[in-house]
Amino acid sequence: MGKLDGKVIIVTGCSSGLGKQFAIRIAGEGAKLAICSRTENKLMESKRICEEKGAEVLAMAIDIMEYDSLVKFVNATVEKFGTIDVLVNNAHTITMPAPFLEKSIDDLDIEMRSSVYSYWHMMKLCFPYLRDKSGAGSSIINFASEAAVKGDALYAPYAAAKEAVRGLSRVVAREWGQYNIRVNTLCPNGLTDNCSGGFASLGIEAQEHIEKAFVNNPFRRAGDPYNDVAPAVVFLASDDSHWITGQNINADGGGLINA
Repeated sequence: MGKLDGKVIIVTGCSSGLGKQFAIRIAGEGAKLAICSRTENKLMESKRICEEKGAEVLAMAIDIMEYDSLVKFVNATVEKFGTIDVLVNNAHTITMPAPFLEKSIDDLDIEMRSSVYSYWHMMKLCFPYLRDKSGAGSSIINFASEAAVKGDALYAPYAAAKEAVRGLSRVVAREWGQYNIRVNTLCPNGLTDNCSGGFASLGIEAQEHIEKAFVNNPFRRAGDPYNDVAPAVVFLASDDSHWITGQNINADGGGLINA
């Protein structure tokens, strides 16, 4: 018996990074999965691993910044599985870290469209299928960031977008509780293949800043996406979290204790 047996769960941004590990962990807990990403070949590799875990998987290569693509993805999910029980809004395009004076409005636009706007659209598109479920109801998990909570240097567009996600999520949690839908945000600390692989393209200042951020916690180590962060996603997706909504969960090894 898995913690998510029978649930239909959407996870965005699953070709690599955190989203891939979340999908794999969820697959092992008995859920049916709908996953998406822009990179089709990597997405199909995630699909293969999830299926090896025993999950039935729908995988679609889409750009979450395109509304029509989101509509097609949600419609395909419902056509295949009949409903949606959990929405995990994980995908986000991060622009190159740089001081605020060097960032452009285009950088902000990319980060807002790939997170706040796509999360906004996905919540509305999934609402008809999430609403009024019996028992523990349904769950929406939106991803925020401790970099935004703390106001980390070099991340102005990212921080603006992620804090907007937290504000939006609190409002929707208040409004949709009446429909037995809970909405929470999660701030992860997990060193992914995306992060480590991208270090070389950054300046020395940015590299040092990021490396310190990942180990700035009581355990003095970076979190593992599958073993440390994904269990928190499973919990928020499961019926065990039925009395938790409007909250921000820090799966970060205590990095935000003093925040």
